[in-house]
Amino acid sequence: MPELFRVFPFLAGAAAGQPGGALYIPPQSGGRLDNTDLYSVLYLGNSPAGAIAEAFGRFPEWTLAMLRGSPSLPGSARGLARFDLDPLESLCDLDDPRQLLRLRLRPSDVVGRDYARTRAWARRIYESRTWAGISWWSYYDPQWTSVGLWKTDRLALKEVRVLRLDDVALMDAARIIVRRIIP
Repeated sequence: MPELFRVFPFLAGAAAGQPGGALYIPPQSGGRLDNTDLYSVLYLGNSPAGAIAEAFGRFPEWTLAMLRGSPSLPGSARGLARFDLDPLESLCDLDDPRQLLRLRLRPSDVVGRDYARTRAWARRIYESRTWAGISWWSYYDPQWTSVGLWKTDRLALKEVRVLRLDDVALMDAARIIVRRIIP
């Protein structure tokens, strides 16, 4: 998976690992893979539309308000970052049935909303020290892959753009997951 994408609160001029930067990982505790005592997770997608759907899918209508940045980061806007992941880095592919068998996981364990369970298998995978992160199919559409990456040192930032309501990827995501865009 050479290209990965992320939606985040973007602040022009911010260093990549600082608040407003594409590689900044805010304090975590609410995500599917979060085990903050062991690692931080950078959540990404394998396509711009997939990353946008994961970021905004919970909203039934998409408006300019959702594209504003974080209130704790004045002057920020939602950005879409594109990265290349070093091909030497491997992800634990939970869309591979053989991998699920090896890990004794069912597909419902992967996409279920019981985060105590998802964090438990994420911890086991991390502690194996075999992978840079985990990939699985998107909650919003199985054509997209979601990625949780704890090893980010071989992730190269290629570009960042500020999201707009007329962005092709945003319109694709809205069409696929049936969200109304309100200008």
